[in-house]
Amino acid sequence: MLGQVEYPISRDELANAAAEAGYERDAINFLKSLPDGIYQSPADVLREFGEAEARFGMGTRDVRHRGDLGRDAVETGDNPTRHP
Repeated sequence: MLGQVEYPISRDELANAAAEAGYERDAINFLKSLPDGIYQSPADVLREFGEAEARFGMGTRDVRHRGDLGRDAVETGDNPTRHP
């Protein structure tokens, strides 16, 4: 579907296009979970899929938010590091 819409396109326009094309509600809601903004190409949309997947709770792997990058390397489960 990403290759069948005209760019630039907003998140809401993308979700509306999916609804008009008959996509399932889960797919439409997934598109609505993308960051609000204007996407210039399908590649721009695909970049956001990983984080949207984590926010929306889809997928089979343990996806963490980019704010958690490196946390495992510096914190242990027994005594988490706290910033002053």
